[in-house]
Amino acid sequence: MLILMGKSASGKDMIVNELINKYGFKKLITYTTRPMRDGEIQDVSYHYISDEEFLQKVDDKFFAEWKKYNSAQGTWYYGTAIEDIENADKNTVIILTPQGIRDIQALGIKNITVLYIYANNFTIQHRLEKRGDNKDEVIRRMGTDAIDFKNAELLADKIVYNNYSDKFENVVHNVLWRYGR
Repeated sequence: MLILMGKSASGKDMIVNELINKYGFKKLITYTTRPMRDGEIQDVSYHYISDEEFLQKVDDKFFAEWKKYNSAQGTWYYGTAIEDIENADKNTVIILTPQGIRDIQALGIKNITVLYIYANNFTIQHRLEKRGDNKDEVIRRMGTDAIDFKNAELLADKIVYNNYSDKFENVVHNVLWRYGR
C-alpha cells in the first residue's frame, strides 16, 4: 500500500487522482464528517457520515486511525477502517496524517510505503488562497500543520517535492519512481 502524507495543499489529492486515472491505483476511501466540497462524491471522495455515526465507530474500534480537527467551520473527524487497511494491496493508495501513519504502524501493518509530499509554505498559502479557502481556515490549517508535521520526514520512506515551480507530471513520475513502479 502506498501512503501519501503532506501538509494541506501539498498536492496529495491531485497526485492520488493521477495515480488512479493513469496508473491503475485504487484509492482507499476514508471516513469524514466534514461537508462535501464542490465536485466531491459520496463513497468516492470519502464516506461522509454524521458525527454520531463516526463516534459510534470510534467506540466500536472500527478505525485503524482517526483524527479530530477543530476547523473554522466546526469540528470535523476523519478515520480509516481497519478492514480496509488489512485488505489493501500494492495498488492501493491512501492519504494519511503523520499521526495516522504512527497509528497504522503501531498495528504492525506491513507492506506499506510512506511518501512525504513536501511543499513549502509559500506554495501552500498560494494554493489554499487560489482554491478559495476561508482566510481564517488557511491560517488555522497552516498553524496546525506546522505542529502536526514536525519531524514528519522521519516517518517517510522517501520525500517527493511539489513546490510552486515543480511540473506536476514530474512530481507524479517521482512518486512512481520512489514507490518502485
